[in-house]
Amino acid sequence: MRARALIQGDHQPSRLKGIATAVENSKLTGTCVAPATVNDLYFMGDQDSRKINKLLDSEVILYRRFVIGGLLAVVLSGCAVVDPVHPRSDTIDRSLEQARNESILLNIVRASHQWPLNFTAIAQVSPTATNQTILGLPNFLAGPNPVPLPPGRDVIFDNNSFSNALTVSSNFSISSLNTGTFYNGLLNPVSLHDLNYFIRQNYSRELLFWLFADTVELIKGPQAIGFHYDPPNDYGCAKEDRPKLRCFREWAEIAVITGLTVEAKTIRTKIDDKITNKEFSRFCFDPVLAEQGKRAMGPARRRIVEVRFLDTDLKPSPRCGQPGWNPDPGARGEEQADTLNFRFGPYTFKILTRSTNSIYQFLGQLLRMQRDHIPPAEGVYIPRLEESEPPTLSTQPDNPELLTIIPAQPGVRCFAHTYFFDGDYCVPEHDAANTKRIFSLLAELLALKTMANELAITPLVRVVP
Repeated sequence: MRARALIQGDHQPSRLKGIATAVENSKLTGTCVAPATVNDLYFMGDQDSRKINKLLDSEVILYRRFVIGGLLAVVLSGCAVVDPVHPRSDTIDRSLEQARNESILLNIVRASHQWPLNFTAIAQVSPTATNQTILGLPNFLAGPNPVPLPPGRDVIFDNNSFSNALTVSSNFSISSLNTGTFYNGLLNPVSLHDLNYFIRQNYSRELLFWLFADTVELIKGPQAIGFHYDPPNDYGCAKEDRPKLRCFREWAEIAVITGLTVEAKTIRTKIDDKITNKEFSRFCFDPVLAEQGKRAMGPARRRIVEVRFLDTDLKPSPRCGQPGWNPDPGARGEEQADTLNFRFGPYTFKILTRSTNSIYQFLGQLLRMQRDHIPPAEGVYIPRLEESEPPTLSTQPDNPELLTIIPAQPGVRCFAHTYFFDGDYCVPEHDAANTKRIFSLLAELLALKTMANELAITPLVRVVP
């Protein structure tokens, strides 16, 4: 509002000077102009009134800003903040993935030092977030001739005008899997039923052979020859296997190009008026998988395996889908075959499978050999120099290394990282495809061996950042 002079002529300099002084003081002290003083403006001329109006304009604009700010505060105070779920859910998912991978890597490192393994499971995660925002009018004085408050202003901003408080916490439950039920599954050999699962998930059969096959036995009449990979004391080679002189590496390649796999059959039986289904599994040879294995293997290596190590004139048996397989319904079902029994002409083969625990021990042994650069033991039989090198997969020419775990280095991005008393360990993001597949396989194996009731022993851990 602008005050304008209504009566012109008598300027009354003394009264004008007093009025101007009052307005100017109101600017300096932050107080309002007294109404009586404002009424005196009616006796001013146009020129003098414009001077006073200019001073009053700044006062009006200031109070307009306070009013608009107050109205904005009232409007904003009624707004509700909606907390989106997807970013926090994504964060928790990535965090659980990292915790799982680091736990697997840590147990492999423990096995490489002959330390006992330890298994835990995160059963539940409950994240919470609370945000409180306060936005209100500042403290100010209104009315004629207000008395200014220290520090000499009639508008004061304090913590009641604007404040924000954010509280974030995460509660999660950890289950210790040191139970008899869990270790019973952990120490039992992997069944053919489980192996069949992994073959159907498109895992490399050569990779599965290295992980699950503990011992290969070749039976020639009364003679039995064993092949067991346990460096540096045994590289899976046998002097008695003449003239082929095959080692564990060649048996894995032979299994691939001959189509070795698992087939299952479900038989319905009736016992005491109850119909039950029993699943039976056995090893067999699939011609289609044999052709796929030959194509996956490089032509040069395939020619060496077929010419030097494979008895091409002998027929593998049994063939998958071949009629005449009639499992005994009174047998133990899927648990009946923890070993592979098949024939190559006059030869009988038997493969003993590893348990989940022995897979960890096997991987720990490979890590120890690579980390400590352990040479072959004295007197160990090695017919060819390449047999003492770390295991590689012939069907994965782009990334042949079976296990890739290196010391953590600056600039190297890690798929999984952990630390131990002797340093930091890293599974690199690049050139470690088989190691990542092994981590995935071990996570699935542990899930198969973990029962739901074992997650009830849950010490609660609260983390408040």
